[in-house]
Amino acid sequence: MPRITFLPSNISVETAPGAPLADAARAAGVSIDLPCGGKGTCGKCRVRVVEGSISHNDSLPAIPGEAGVVQACASLATDVHTVIEVLDSRESALLAMDGAGTAEALPEHVPCDGPLAELFRATVPPPRPADGLSDMDRTMRALAKDGAPGVGALSLDTLRSLAAELRAEDGAVAAVATRDGGAARVIRVSRKSAVRGSYGLAVDLGTTTVAALLVDLETGKPLSSRSAYNGQIRFGQDVISRINYAGRPGGLDELAAAARGSINGIAASLASSAGIRPEEICAAVVSGNTVMTHLLLGLPPGHIRLDPYTPTLLPVPALTAGEAGISIHPAAALRISPCVGSYVGGDITAGLLASGIPHNGDGVSLFLDVGTNGELVVGGSEFLMTCACSAGPAFEGGGIECGMRAAPGAIERVAVNQASGAPSCAVLGGAAPRGICGSGMISLVAGLFRAGWLDRSGRLARGRQSTHVVERGRRASYLLFEDPADGREVAVSESDIGNFVRAKAAIYAACTLVLAQLGLDFTDLVRVYIAGGFGKFLDLEDAVTVGLLPDIPRDRFVYLGNASLLGSYRALVSGKERALQDALAARMTYMDPGADPAYMDHYTAALFLPHTDARRFPSVQLGK
Repeated sequence: MPRITFLPSNISVETAPGAPLADAARAAGVSIDLPCGGKGTCGKCRVRVVEGSISHNDSLPAIPGEAGVVQACASLATDVHTVIEVLDSRESALLAMDGAGTAEALPEHVPCDGPLAELFRATVPPPRPADGLSDMDRTMRALAKDGAPGVGALSLDTLRSLAAELRAEDGAVAAVATRDGGAARVIRVSRKSAVRGSYGLAVDLGTTTVAALLVDLETGKPLSSRSAYNGQIRFGQDVISRINYAGRPGGLDELAAAARGSINGIAASLASSAGIRPEEICAAVVSGNTVMTHLLLGLPPGHIRLDPYTPTLLPVPALTAGEAGISIHPAAALRISPCVGSYVGGDITAGLLASGIPHNGDGVSLFLDVGTNGELVVGGSEFLMTCACSAGPAFEGGGIECGMRAAPGAIERVAVNQASGAPSCAVLGGAAPRGICGSGMISLVAGLFRAGWLDRSGRLARGRQSTHVVERGRRASYLLFEDPADGREVAVSESDIGNFVRAKAAIYAACTLVLAQLGLDFTDLVRVYIAGGFGKFLDLEDAVTVGLLPDIPRDRFVYLGNASLLGSYRALVSGKERALQDALAARMTYMDPGADPAYMDHYTAALFLPHTDARRFPSVQLGK
């Protein structure tokens, strides 16, 4: 069979003629990003044919490009030896830079109140002749006597080592028991000197990023936190692309392995930073949207996007880490935060724990998580209504020709000179710009609109003279950065701005629809809680100017940070919080905005800056 050699790694693999090039790359262990899920629509999986030849898959579209450069997803192997150069992609560079070790700020300490795993210390008396008690009997009695009532069983692995551990230090042992609603189960009994503590892992499994927090479960104190990009990115930027990829032969297994690998990499990094082994982590709470939950567990997600949009499960049965392939203690209790609907998942029920909305008795609040998907909850102590909308990846740099995620080289903020149209850019890391992230797009669009360089429909002011408004045929773009040395530039086109406007319109329309269903308006809200990593860089005034957030008093907005991770932490250390989360999921009313004809009316009305109804945004004035 012919061989394909991938550069710069110089890895070769044999493949049959007609085999997809992307499959050959995976077989060789070479990472090629497929943001659109391999549908041939994004053009970001470009590779260069250095030697030999490649044929095109006629079932997929061909995106014009420079000579010798092809799309990996739309290319097929031929019967000759071929050398392929994998071009540097923005996603690959970000994944390489981020690894599994980006430190995150630690949350406020939450004291333990029935953690998911508890550590008990006891002294087990030695066996006596003819007392009829086994090692397990004496261990159970000692644990009950020394503060571990209700322990129901010892795991088989624990029993295998029990005899040796009991006799190592004259019966002085430490035991770890897990509990999530039922009787406690002892998963570890060790000689007392071998146990340094009890540790747990809180995880936010996001579509774009994975974040985790290592916690001391004796005190509830957070020890360290890390984040990394979700390894599934290379299979598609959004959940729909990944659902499509999961339907391919072997696709679901690849996606599940990527999710597990992302969590396991961070868990290993956190354990190393604390001087412990991953096996010493004895409990974990993972929160993710419904699709991420299915992909982590290897559950086919296809029916989530098919009418009547039915997931395999919403609440997840109690699991062990070993069952799900999470590389901590194999018998560790693994709690997956309960989902509510096809597109409102455990990240939202976890986020509500962090927001305080369930206890808010002074009015109605809005909880809003803006990301690749937009999820929201409206309510308070009396009711909770929730829905999700497909915002697309624009808020995280996707769908933008020069878009990227918030990483070094990303333009995060732009000031636009009203007279000349010249930009002043703030770049993450202080280096030369490589692209623009979601907060940068909000800042840019708001700045252009306020300075009169962008009209309400999202068209650039072509009639005004500026070296930064560039017309190329029928296309107009705004030039943010240009390097004369190599001709590299960062520019945003009217098409990019259109994608952004559609994304913000989807979010605003969904909020408007849910409030209208309840007979309410934005002015009735006492609080707007903004969740997600995206909000870390969000400028409130810019978000209101473009019509993403409502024009209400600014003191009503509260930024929560990664609410999914904070809620996972609370569920990890508190039995009361776990019970509350289950109760919240049970009483949330889920609605599908696409099933309501009014949604399209609200969406169409929001396809302008900031909105077709200027009365909704009294503080926003052109050229202000």
